[in-house]
Amino acid sequence: MRQIAILLFILLMAGCTPQTQRVDIMADDEQAAAPAPTPEPTPAPYVTEDIFVVEAEEAINLRAKSSSSSELLDTLKPGDRVRVLGYQSQRFAKVRRLSDNLEGYAIAGYLKAEDYGAFGLTVVQPVALYSYEQMMADLAALAGAYPGLCTLESAGTSAEGRELQVLLVGDAASRHHVFVQAAIHAREHMTALLTTAMAERLLQQGGAADVCFHILPMANPDGVTIQQNETIPAGIAGIYTNDGVKGLSVETGALYLEQWQANANGVDLNRNFDAMWDKINTTADASFMNYRGAAPGSEPETKAMVAYTERYAFDATLSYHATGSAIYWEFGQDTAVNAASLSMAEAIKGVSAYELIGDKGGSYGGYKDWAMLQKKIPSVTIEVGTRPAPLMEAEFSNLWFRNRDVLQAVAAWVQGR
Repeated sequence: MRQIAILLFILLMAGCTPQTQRVDIMADDEQAAAPAPTPEPTPAPYVTEDIFVVEAEEAINLRAKSSSSSELLDTLKPGDRVRVLGYQSQRFAKVRRLSDNLEGYAIAGYLKAEDYGAFGLTVVQPVALYSYEQMMADLAALAGAYPGLCTLESAGTSAEGRELQVLLVGDAASRHHVFVQAAIHAREHMTALLTTAMAERLLQQGGAADVCFHILPMANPDGVTIQQNETIPAGIAGIYTNDGVKGLSVETGALYLEQWQANANGVDLNRNFDAMWDKINTTADASFMNYRGAAPGSEPETKAMVAYTERYAFDATLSYHATGSAIYWEFGQDTAVNAASLSMAEAIKGVSAYELIGDKGGSYGGYKDWAMLQKKIPSVTIEVGTRPAPLMEAEFSNLWFRNRDVLQAVAAWVQGR
């Protein structure tokens, strides 16, 4: 019931009418409109021999193609066991039901690996709420397990004094450097879990030759901590009240907190960078989401990320967000930077099958935007997940198999430039 309430809230905020088939609702993307359906999808490379189980409150649709408007072949009931034959450019996976070998397309986020051992992870383990404390413990464990291959480094501190911990996988003296940041939006803490797990996989493989990855799994630790609270913290009580008075949120208590996106000051950090910041026209006050701040770079987390980006000569940056199953690669008018970003996005699509989407306008002030506009660094935003954030634990299976080889693909891309 809690997840349904959250979904109804997001639909209300978007001005949409709830659909009758919950499993076919297209979640709102945080950057731009969702990609158009792919009429003739091409499966990604075969993913895994492991078995997946349908985890849903009700039956989910099995369709002839990877589109919610495609022919309905049958439904998959909770507990049905399937093999994933490949992921599609949007939210779908091509599956084969084990009971009768019927093949079709289902929304990937409802398919949970039957055995978490399939992930091949020993340190990082999937959980519904990946906390700042757990992330810090995991990063320390990885640094201890791979002392010759990774190190820990601080990018700065948050508004409430939490360390912005960066894990370096590779030698800091490497020729190439790639920055990966996630969970800049509080309710998207699943991306912190994902990027920490991706770091473990890269470490297991011995890293990448002459490439150092700088991984900041949680760019907004204060916001994540607020979002995972069960009661309204005193520090945001005024914002909570104001959001209600202004009608910016129709939810109360825990449901309000579940949608928290901002930092501890009520600023959306991904609207706070100096990248056409003046064009942002959202709420004028601190809020649970979308407030751009008093000025570009006003927040300590933003300042820290800017300073850290300027500390190294980054070949590329990756920003992980949690809804949309797409890769955003374009910003501004620099054709060379956009072309390089598109090339990197295509390399990532080769292992993830996510849709590539250019700049549709209307989204400004993000980290990727700033890195491209101000620093001329090829950059992409990777939107993962098939439902509105916060994502459920079952979604991690979809995220993992689509993203586990992204860092290796990016390493090959920077090595080949």
